[in-house]
Amino acid sequence: MKQRFISFWRQGVIALCLLALAACSAMGRSEDTSTGVGLTGIDHLEDHLSVQDFSVNGYGGFNAGKGGSLVCCVVVPNKLRSGLKAHVVWSVTNWRDKTWQNFEADVLLDRYEDVGTMYVHFLTGGVVRVTLSNYAPGSPVYEGPRDPIPRKEPWDVYPMPKGPKSIFAP
Repeated sequence: MKQRFISFWRQGVIALCLLALAACSAMGRSEDTSTGVGLTGIDHLEDHLSVQDFSVNGYGGFNAGKGGSLVCCVVVPNKLRSGLKAHVVWSVTNWRDKTWQNFEADVLLDRYEDVGTMYVHFLTGGVVRVTLSNYAPGSPVYEGPRDPIPRKEPWDVYPMPKGPKSIFAP
């Protein structure tokens, strides 16, 4: 009788373990899986300002420009959750005044149905928008900001001042 009880107990423990493994496996296949997507920044700032470096949740995006250069990859959930934010850090160079400033913000992600390229828009007034889309900003179906994207090269318009030569210069 004791042997039968131990065998029944072992089968019960094994059944519970299998049930727990099945539940964990099902959780891994839920809608909350993540995907790596390309990251690019779009600089909408005035002609004398430019975003030199930026990152999203620690993933570096380098220089923001017209949105053509992609960096791989930033990880995002396949399905948008309410209140999902990205931590954005960026540096703005003021070419006219020869200064720079660092910024950071937690930004709500724009609504998305499908994951796509992450476009980080740097707008005037320190506003940042993060949009995931399978369409480029110039597309008529792009759901991100429609602010103009200036074609600028501030380093040519506002050249660095000529000063005393460095002691390291030949």
